[in-house]
Amino acid sequence: MYKRKSNLKRMSQIQKNLITFVKSELKTDDDHLYVATMLLKHSIALYKTILDDQELADMLDHVIQTLHQDYPEIELTTRKTIH
Repeated sequence: MYKRKSNLKRMSQIQKNLITFVKSELKTDDDHLYVATMLLKHSIALYKTILDDQELADMLDHVIQTLHQDYPEIELTTRKTIH
């Protein structure tokens, strides 16, 4: 089975560009939450168009494994939705 090489430098570049764009869209006090929710929810739909199920599972596994490394202040818990 082929295992993709992780290109952290490229992922970092993409993340920086995305953050710059998102910050340019924040107009109201609630926009940060709306933008974040939209990005998270709709990214799965986008990923399903470019990744097969195993690739999607691998990507989500990478996020789960590295989230605490990058953001130790975030505690993963179940909460109410924003709706």
